[in-house]
Amino acid sequence: MLRRSPGGRVFAQGLPLALGLASHAAINLVDLAMVGRLGGAAVQAAHVGSTWNFLPMIVGNCVSTALLVHAARLLGAGDAAAARAFNRRAQWFMVWLGLLLGALTALPAAPMADLMGVEGAARSGAIAYLVVSNLGCAPMFVLMQTTAAMRAAGEAAMPLALLIGANALNLALAVPLLFGWEAVGCEPIGVVGAAIAAVAARTVAAGLGVWWLARRSHPLSLRGDGAVPPRRLAVVRPLLVDAWPQAVQIGLRAGLVLVLTPLVRERGGDAALVALGITTRFDTIVLFASLGFANAATAYAARAAVAGRAAAARAAGLWAGAYGGLLGGAFVAAMSGGAEWLVAVCLPSPPPAVVAAAVSYFGTASWAQALGAIALGAMGAIQGAGRMRLPLLGDLAGFAVVYGALALAARSPAGDPGALYGALVVGMAVVAIVHLGLVRWGGWITDTERQNGSGSPA
Repeated sequence: MLRRSPGGRVFAQGLPLALGLASHAAINLVDLAMVGRLGGAAVQAAHVGSTWNFLPMIVGNCVSTALLVHAARLLGAGDAAAARAFNRRAQWFMVWLGLLLGALTALPAAPMADLMGVEGAARSGAIAYLVVSNLGCAPMFVLMQTTAAMRAAGEAAMPLALLIGANALNLALAVPLLFGWEAVGCEPIGVVGAAIAAVAARTVAAGLGVWWLARRSHPLSLRGDGAVPPRRLAVVRPLLVDAWPQAVQIGLRAGLVLVLTPLVRERGGDAALVALGITTRFDTIVLFASLGFANAATAYAARAAVAGRAAAARAAGLWAGAYGGLLGGAFVAAMSGGAEWLVAVCLPSPPPAVVAAAVSYFGTASWAQALGAIALGAMGAIQGAGRMRLPLLGDLAGFAVVYGALALAARSPAGDPGALYGALVVGMAVVAIVHLGLVRWGGWITDTERQNGSGSPA
């Protein structure tokens, strides 16, 4: 991996991952477009359900990123036996974690829906969506964990294939569940059908991921190679210790949608909330794409830090931030230019008020996502070097500005969510600047090298 330049390697591995993860978000949009055929209440239900379901997914994603860091560093140090042993134990831990969090987050589904202010059919649909989605956390967690192991080994094609395959199967299952299939006696079951289809598709993809890692030839094979690590490896504690700072970081980002939802509804009513349910789904394309470059930077910087190549590790973070920002900006520009058409795709014959609210969001708030993509890409390198808390400190400083700006904007007159969107952009610009500064001038490489005795400080 280190034989190529940081920019070239991060691009070569990150672009397929970015497109694969973006396709996951894009398929979710097609799913939303089908849900939109059921009406505005169904769109609100899907928005509330997917927003809350994102919280346990944060935990799963952060644990899988921690696995990526540990496995990549063990492979980079040449300790293949320890890397395989760590991966096997980490995969089992993820299964039990998914089952536990799924049960715990499904129980309070009704209060979660009530906190978002939805009523009637939107409320009942949101509750059903939440219960199914959260109970289905385990297969998604396994899919995250297996693909993280593949990325740690430098793979890009198989994680991409699993994501695209899962999304395609999701759509194929969603059609009969949402609208029925008379020829086979399948009755339509409404918006909850989208959640059932997603869980079923992820279960199949997770099984394929386990099968791929079960091959003896894989660098992180679940079968092992007969070699015994020289020491007993702790798994649960290192994964959780490295995951919690990331969970807080992504929670800060997810919290923005939770805060915006009641504020936007208060100012713009149901029309603005329906628009928010559509536009924030499009935002996930930018978020997921940036994670592709961040993962590539993590895998590269992990090896570079162990090898004492400080300049290469820093460059990987800067390149990942640049790639994430450029791709995110391209997505946002396309969404802004086609805002009216995108709304019509997701909601047939949309009311003018919904279209106007969506145009306002795409034209302003979505640019905050492109700025956030820069920060996520850059911090991937710092995490690869084993420094999980430093990016958290950067986020706490940056998001203090974001939430402070939102608090000031919340005092704007009713019916004007534009001030909220402008505050998001200003705040996320600060977050991006903070993380680029940490990558370029932070002491994360120096500390890592001193601990590992792997070269002179940068």
